[in-house]
Amino acid sequence: MKETIEKIRKLIEKSDNPLFFYDDDPDGLISYLLLKKHYKKGIGVIIRRASDNETDLYQEKIKEYSPDLVLFLDKPELKQKVFNQIHVPVIWIDHHIPIKVKGVTYLNPRLKNAGNNKPTSYLCYQITKDNLWLAAVGVTSDWSLALYKDFKKKYPELVKGLKIRNVKPGDVLYKTELGRLAKIFSFILKGKTSDVRKDINFISKINDPYDILEKKTEEGKFLFEKAEKLTKLYDLLLEQAKKEGKKSGRILFFRYSEDKKFSFTSNLANELIYIFPNKIVMVAREKEGKVKSSLRSSEKDIKLPRIINKIFRDIPGNGGGHEHACAALFDSKYLESFMELLEKNVKK
Repeated sequence: MKETIEKIRKLIEKSDNPLFFYDDDPDGLISYLLLKKHYKKGIGVIIRRASDNETDLYQEKIKEYSPDLVLFLDKPELKQKVFNQIHVPVIWIDHHIPIKVKGVTYLNPRLKNAGNNKPTSYLCYQITKDNLWLAAVGVTSDWSLALYKDFKKKYPELVKGLKIRNVKPGDVLYKTELGRLAKIFSFILKGKTSDVRKDINFISKINDPYDILEKKTEEGKFLFEKAEKLTKLYDLLLEQAKKEGKKSGRILFFRYSEDKKFSFTSNLANELIYIFPNKIVMVAREKEGKVKSSLRSSEKDIKLPRIINKIFRDIPGNGGGHEHACAALFDSKYLESFMELLEKNVKK
């Protein structure tokens, strides 16, 4: 890990025009911001999940910007063919299930320890050792306590009210101001890609958590108020989902339709598994004939990617992620079959 981190530092320092591809969640965004702020160079491209033309998009942007270094941040399941088409040095920083690749500087803690899935924003913080508060937001958003103690020492008032011992990631995420920041960053990433790019430009100018929480700057005020509007929409859906959870069996299934302008699938799944830790959660959003879903489980024996892969042997679709948090994408016409197969495999 130390050798790889040092190699990454040297590659970025040597580069004049790095290009960053990052996932469209707070962990991915903050990983990019940590490197961008520290090294003060490079162009960032957000990659929406479940993009059908993801490989083509990489090539399109590489041709457009002519980078001398390409970095992939928090992007799972990249294929060797993606790297084979890139003719400059490549860095891949990730914490999902490791994949064997060649010709890439690959930083993934799970290569050495399968249980070490510290978020990508944590890894990028180890590279920069800069902007602790920002890194803590990314790490917290990904259900990790990796920077909790360091953050608590510097910003105790933003995590007050928690127990001294046995603090869980969900407690920080849903009961503290640090968690509120994580929610704000998540909501900022919602909406049209053009709007999200503008919001990210505002975020890059934020240097302190209180710029947002206390609306001390114009950028902070704008971001806070956008998130506040989306929170009202989110809370309505959450209340509906909680009602479903109270009457559901082992699998809590909540579906909402495309008439909702913003996607809260992942956010809802995360909060529902915190509220209902003994259930398996599936939140699905239907749009343009597709079901985009987020699945969560707290049970050690339930390995969600394994179950998803089994389901997609019987029906067409794709998905993946962490053992207890993953996504699935398939045609709406297969929803009933998907649910039947999910229940069948969970019972096994």
